[in-house]
Amino acid sequence: MLDALRRHWDAFRSEPAGTRFQRRYRRSASRPSGWLRKCGVLLAATVLIVLGLVMLVLPGPGLLALLLGAALIAEESLLAARLLDRVDFAIRRGLARRTP
Repeated sequence: MLDALRRHWDAFRSEPAGTRFQRRYRRSASRPSGWLRKCGVLLAATVLIVLGLVMLVLPGPGLLALLLGAALIAEESLLAARLLDRVDFAIRRGLARRTP
């Protein structure tokens, strides 16, 4: 199980910034999946986002939970995938400017 997660993460990281989430969305959309799976993914994403918001105030990895929830929504929504690609690209560009 951990090996599969590691492979998925390595494949995700190897894709160029600004296209990662849209490519993941397209791969997800090309697989046949039922409405029950989509509802489960969206429910899990909503729970992660709510927990992330709570953990921003309380102790816990709030930003991590928010990012995971957003990534799950981006797997089911092209609009969310485009938004996260723009954020990913902007963050990488900003980090590139800061490093000498």
